[in-house]
Amino acid sequence: MPRARKLPAQDRRRQIIESAREIFASQSYGKVGTADLAKAAGVSEPALYRYFSGKKELFLATLQSTGPRLLEIWQEIAYDVEDPLETLWSIGVYYYDHLETHSANMKLQFLALSEADDAEIRQALHENFAGFVEFVAETLEEGKRRGIVRRSLDTRLVAWQFLGMGLTLDLMHALGFSSQLDRSKVEWWSRLYQEMLSVPTRSTVGPAVRAVSELVAPQSWPPEV
Repeated sequence: MPRARKLPAQDRRRQIIESAREIFASQSYGKVGTADLAKAAGVSEPALYRYFSGKKELFLATLQSTGPRLLEIWQEIAYDVEDPLETLWSIGVYYYDHLETHSANMKLQFLALSEADDAEIRQALHENFAGFVEFVAETLEEGKRRGIVRRSLDTRLVAWQFLGMGLTLDLMHALGFSSQLDRSKVEWWSRLYQEMLSVPTRSTVGPAVRAVSELVAPQSWPPEV
């Protein structure tokens, strides 16, 4: 094996995590060996153990890095888009546009679910998704403060709905159903989600608003205008 270029410890650790992402995403956790991980990183197995105590610690580090990477992208979009509802629309369309490039992250999360009986792996997944939900819920709360999102909505519940849309896109892509979607359909789907959340006009309460009725406190239906 060619000798790896000497890097600062933090950079080498990051490089090992990045190479491990592809390995863990390509096969089940049980089939991955430390020799595979070291080879992918361009280091020897003894060198790998200088940064991680073993495969599980590296798997956890890889999984724990996935959520913050995605949240950083969402925060950049939020910085550039003023309207909270338009922020979520832009995130949804961006997610569709980059399904291929983030497929390793998606596969890693799905594979981690199969190992969720392990408390540490479950906790890492929990923290990732808690961060996603918090971001979306806070974006919707900002919409409430601005008077464009219905005050009666349970923002955490509809944040999970938003994540469910992304997971559906991931599944369709992974299972070969991508031909059933195109960008215009994803844009329409995202607009439908916006309509469910928006304060309705006085004259119109559309079917999308009615469809979300079960996510709203009963005493608040029909929604305020």
